[in-house]
Amino acid sequence: MPDRWSVSAALQSGVGGQNGTSFHGCLRNLYINGQLQDLGQVPGGQTGAGTGPGAGCQPCQAGVCGQGECHPTGQRGFSCTCHPGWTGDRCQDQVNNPCDGNKCIHGSCLPINSYSYSCRCQPGFLGVLCDEADQEVLDPCQLTRCKHGKCRLSGLGKAYCQCNPGYTGDACDREVVCRGERLRAVYQLQRGYSACETQEKVSRLECRGSCPEGAEGGGGSGCCSPLRSKRRKYTFHCTDGSSFVQEVEKVVKCGCTKCPPS
Repeated sequence: MPDRWSVSAALQSGVGGQNGTSFHGCLRNLYINGQLQDLGQVPGGQTGAGTGPGAGCQPCQAGVCGQGECHPTGQRGFSCTCHPGWTGDRCQDQVNNPCDGNKCIHGSCLPINSYSYSCRCQPGFLGVLCDEADQEVLDPCQLTRCKHGKCRLSGLGKAYCQCNPGYTGDACDREVVCRGERLRAVYQLQRGYSACETQEKVSRLECRGSCPEGAEGGGGSGCCSPLRSKRRKYTFHCTDGSSFVQEVEKVVKCGCTKCPPS
């Protein structure tokens, strides 16, 4: 076996390198007879460029960090910064999110590792997939107060208030102010055995809403009623083929008035 110097000299002189099979690449930690060879030295103990392999090589070779970027750390070391969705020393392992497409019906998904997850159930539900109702849990409506309405449960098991007419708000505690809702439709009436309606559509207000206590000027609660109206003649056509002209009273303003005796 040649010693270190003869190998280095052979590399410098080109013996076996110019006319034989050549090698293109990186040589690291070359051992001959159990000794690590320093290919950067020339005979005499000096270090030179030479014509043979240089000491070490570029550590960031193409593709060394599969799905990431390579960063040299010294002459021979390197580290990899992986692209999103990849991990591993060489960015060779794809990250798997177990919560993608999870089946937690009434709950949230909590990853355990790359391949499994658990479900954190919402109040009132239990089971591996939070798909079973917990009968021992208090009815959510017991904690929800609806002043002027009824408590209902949504598809997710959450309580909400369904307000009575004339009220609004999360707890149905705010009254809807008396207002007029504008309508535009044919005016219909019954004449004998025939149903009759106007030839054209009639625009009018329909008084809806509630009145706070004392709004009508009295001591009690009022009723949302017409305050002003006007009359106009319209032509009616009936199912028996007859027609006639008649005045129609149209409401043009609504407000709170004293409720009629019940």
